[in-house]
This record gives sequence, C-alpha cells and structure tokens, in this order.
Amino acid sequence: RCGLNSRMRALIDFLKTRSDLSAVRRAYAAEQTTPSFRVLQQLLPSLVGSEYLGPDHKSGETLTYWRKFHRVRHEDLTALSAGDAEFDIAITQDVFEHVPDYRRAFAELARVLSTQGTLVFTIPFFAELAETRVRATVGAEGVKHLLPPEIHGNPVSSEGSLCFQNFGW
Repeated sequence: RCGLNSRMRALIDFLKTRSDLSAVRRAYAAEQTTPSFRVLQQLLPSLVGSEYLGPDHKSGETLTYWRKFHRVRHEDLTALSAGDAEFDIAITQDVFEHVPDYRRAFAELARVLSTQGTLVFTIPFFAELAETRVRATVGAEGVKHLLPPEIHGNPVSSEGSLCFQNFGW
C-alpha cells in the first residue's frame, strides 16, 4: 500500500541501518515524484529532489505545475546545477541505465559530494554478463540503437525511459 517496491524498501533500510543520517547537512536524490522520495524526505529533511525532464530544460530549472505535479526540479545527472561539495549524500534508484554517459554522471555526482560524501545507488545488474552491454548511444545524429529498444517505466513520462545499457561485471 505504501507504493514502495522491494528495491526501494531495501535502500531505505540500508540508509536507516548503515548510515549516520544525523551527520547529513544536505542531501540529493535523483527523483522527486515517487513514493520513495516522500519516505526519503522524512529521513533526510534537507533533501533536494529532481527529475530528468528532457533535453529542452536547464539543470536547476523548476517547472511549476508540470503535468500532474506541482513543482518539479529538472537536473541532468551529467551536468548538475549544484556547486562543488554541496551534498553529503546523493541517492539514485535505477537511473544510471537510462543515462547515455553514465561515467560522466558518476563523475558529476562525485563533484557535488563533500569529501566524506556518499553515493547510494541501485542499478539493474545482470550477473550473467561478463561486461556491460551497450544497447544505445547518443551522437550528433541522435539516438543510435545497437540492440532493440528496451523501455522502462518512468514516473514523469507515459512514454517510459530508454535503457542505454545493461550493467554486467
């Protein structure tokens, strides 16, 4: 009834039992419109949330009354609007597979985390894959599909989100 799936509950349990949340002065989550975000807000009152709303928006821009939501902040994980060392913890849940350049997103999150900052993330992981399988890339011509498109659910788009890679060992 809470709207959380097992992955979300596991992440919340991890934060409650294995993190010193009292030391967190500022937190970021790459989600804002999910039931999980509302629970994270209770754990981390300083939490800043966002969604990726498409390439036509600038990171840090807040859209008022966007679709069914009142206010949604847009952030591109590869070009965050936050300053260096602004957050003590950053949280993403099954996001990196939807970012064409996930390595750049990791670097950008490292930039905005404090020296002792922590990135807590989940990804779909394929244990049978020796290496990460690239499904699609983005170039000057747009999206290039290397495999048939794989679309996952997206809380802010009925069209879903394209999966760019399946993570393996």
